Amino acid sequence: MNEDAKVFSANLEYDDFLELEKAIYTMEKPSFFIKVSNLLGSPIEKLLDKLPESNRDKIIDITNDALLKATNLAAKSLEYVESNSEYDSKKLHKLITSLLGGGAGLFGFTALAIELPITTTVMLRSIAEIAKMNGEDLTDLETRLNCVQVFAFGSRSKEDDAVTSSYYALRIVLTKELASLVSKIEGLISKELTSKTLSKFLAKITERFSQNVLVKFMGQATPIIGAAGGATINYLFTDFYQEVATAHFTIRRLERKYSQSLIQEEYDRIAGRIKSRK
Repeated sequence: MNEDAKVFSANLEYDDFLELEKAIYTMEKPSFFIKVSNLLGSPIEKLLDKLPESNRDKIIDITNDALLKATNLAAKSLEYVESNSEYDSKKLHKLITSLLGGGAGLFGFTALAIELPITTTVMLRSIAEIAKMNGEDLTDLETRLNCVQVFAFGSRSKEDDAVTSSYYALRIVLTKELASLVSKIEGLISKELTSKTLSKFLAKITERFSQNVLVKFMGQATPIIGAAGGATINYLFTDFYQEVATAHFTIRRLERKYSQSLIQEEYDRIAGRIKSRK
C-alpha cells in the first residue's frame, strides 16, 4: 500500500480511493490534445495558430448545433438507454464514431456539420450508459442533462483561470444553469428545445467542448494522416469523453456513498499533489 493510501484509508475504503485517484488524474491531466499531437508527429498548436478566427467561429457554431441536438435527445429519450456490458458498449460506440470520422476532415466544415452532431449523439448515449452503470437514475431529467455537461470537462477555454478551470468550480457553474433549465422545461419534454431556451445552459459547455472539437477538426484536416488517421482521431475523441464520463460519474457515485464535502476535500488534496509534480 502506498503512502497516499495509508493517509486515505481513514476516510475511504481502499478500492474507492483508487477509483477516486484515477478519476482525478483523468480530470486534471486531459489527454486528447496530447494524443492527437502524437498521432500527427508534431504539436497541434502549429496548426491551430494558422486557423483564421472566422473559421474558429464556424466550429463554435457547429459545436453549439451538435450540443443542441444532443440536449434534445437527453431531455426526451436517454431514460430508455440500457446498461449493457461496459467493454462491449464502449467498443461499439468507438467503432461507430471511427467510421464517421474516416472522411470527415477531408471535406471541411460541410462534413463536420453533418458528422459532429451524429458523433456527439453516439457519444452521449455512451455517456448515459456509463452514468447508469454508476448508479445514476436516467428517468430523472436533471441526471440526463448532467450527461450533456460531461462535454464541458476535459478541456479549458481562453477565459479560464486556475480557479474557474477546477473540476468542482466548473460543476458549480454548470449546476446553476442546469437547475434553471430544468425549472423551465419540466412538463414540456415532448416539445423541441430551442437554442434560445438552451442558450445559457449550453454556453459554458460549447465554449469548452469546442476547444477539443477544434483539435479534432484540425487533426482530421491534415492531409498526411488520410482517412485512417481521421478515423483514429474520432476513436480517440470518443475514448477520451468515455474516460471523462467514467471519472465524473465515479466521483458522483462516491459522493453519494460518503458525502460531497468529503470527496471534494480529498479531490483537492490529490489534485494538488498531481499539480505539484508538473
